[in-house]
Amino acid sequence: MKILIAEDDYVSRLLVKKAIKNIGHDVVEAENGKIAWERFLETLPDMVISDWMMPEMDGIELCRRIRASDKKTYSYIILLTAKDKMTDLVEVFEAGADDYIIKPFKPDELRSRIKTGERIVTLESQHHHMQEKLIEKNNSLDQALAELKISQSQILQSEKMASIGQLAAGVAHEINNPIGFVGSNLDALNDYIQDVDALLEQYLDLTTSLHEKGFDSLNEEHKKKVKAILEKQREVEIDYIREDIPELIKDCKEGTSRVGKIVGDLKSFAHPGNDRQTLVDINKGLESTLNVVHNELKYKTTVIKELGDIPMVEGFPQKLNQVFMNILVNAGQAIEEKGEIRIQTRAEGKNVVILISDTGCGIAPENLPKIFDPFFTTKEIGKGTGLGMNIAYNIIEEHKGKITIDSAVGKGTTFTVVLPGK
Repeated sequence: MKILIAEDDYVSRLLVKKAIKNIGHDVVEAENGKIAWERFLETLPDMVISDWMMPEMDGIELCRRIRASDKKTYSYIILLTAKDKMTDLVEVFEAGADDYIIKPFKPDELRSRIKTGERIVTLESQHHHMQEKLIEKNNSLDQALAELKISQSQILQSEKMASIGQLAAGVAHEINNPIGFVGSNLDALNDYIQDVDALLEQYLDLTTSLHEKGFDSLNEEHKKKVKAILEKQREVEIDYIREDIPELIKDCKEGTSRVGKIVGDLKSFAHPGNDRQTLVDINKGLESTLNVVHNELKYKTTVIKELGDIPMVEGFPQKLNQVFMNILVNAGQAIEEKGEIRIQTRAEGKNVVILISDTGCGIAPENLPKIFDPFFTTKEIGKGTGLGMNIAYNIIEEHKGKITIDSAVGKGTTFTVVLPGK
């Protein structure tokens, strides 16, 4: 059976693709609704699995176009949606879909729905039979929705977003630190300014009085004012204030600059990629990723950077940063108390070589061949998706590169990434 996947999110598309491949069907992929419609006309698939919200053309419009086409055989349509209101689900069926799955979904649930569609496509060749199935599904919509709400459980719909979610608290902490000392410095500046204002007020009173009565003859009143000024200078430590104010302002500027860099790196990291490759500075990408994962590493790891003079790489910067983040977070988690992470880059011929090593617990020899397999994890249930290294592997493959791993139990692990340079 040939199945068309229409999904703009890379990880969600990968999850659906893996589920289909595991039950032996052929896959046609499309990253938005417009491309999905073109590939539908080219390949005439037996089944379509489409996300609802997509750029160019959404899943509802794609359903309507498929149902309005003159394709002789029937394509079974499953719509993926995060919407769960009754009116939304009715709209799914009115557009011509045969089934829907509420996001986030389980691979087992998706495979079960695909098998259901396979049986319907095989057994029901007549259009009126399909209409009977749609009526039957509409009649049982309330029951199906109730059963789904009971049986649904959490699943990651995007490894990238899951990783960013994991780091969100740390990034917030990193932002709060510089904001905290900026606020503290500004409070101190406010106190200083109040003292300076009080002193300046006395200066003004004195200078006004001297101007009015003359400078040659200082009477007792003027002498008292001068004495009060001198006492106020000692009280507020005017010399120290004058020295400290520039330092406080410098700290404030550094703090706000640091906030801007953290937020900028996070925005760059999380921003969805586009379809065009660009020239990527790998060293800059590593620095940016380290800034995002800093809070995950700083308490128990020392990061040593040995970044060489390397050529640019043609690729997708956000995807490559995803690879570096997955490796660095895993390296930090492999270190139980105190350890070291070493990042090296160098040029080998026209290639760029990136080595990320840790002094963590290492990986058992029997697990090494499985590291890049989808859904394989040695972490406790709920602490690992088993997709991070598989996604990293696929991204490096997409960039015509190679990723390998070398590890020894009790000594640590080294990931080596080789990418073609420009």
